[in-house]
Amino acid sequence: MSAVLETYFQHVVVDKLNETIAKQFEDMKEELQVLKQLRTDYTSLRTELDTLKERFAESGNEINEMIAKTGKKAMAKKKPATAKKLAVKKKTTKK
Repeated sequence: MSAVLETYFQHVVVDKLNETIAKQFEDMKEELQVLKQLRTDYTSLRTELDTLKERFAESGNEINEMIAKTGKKAMAKKKPATAKKLAVKKKTTKK
């Protein structure tokens, strides 16, 4: 009887436990693959975000340089006009 129970236990219970454990490991393996993919996606997105930040900063610097150049040209053009107005005002005040 003991030999029959031992054989039954080995074939039914141990095989069932092995099957359950193997299924759990497969599930964990699939979840690990999903996590690895998410990590790869996160790394790619992070790299892309850093690149966009750098581009944005560079664009801002270029825009500031263009504004500064345009501002200097506008100031250079405005100074003679202002000087003429001051000269005109001085002449009118002397009379």
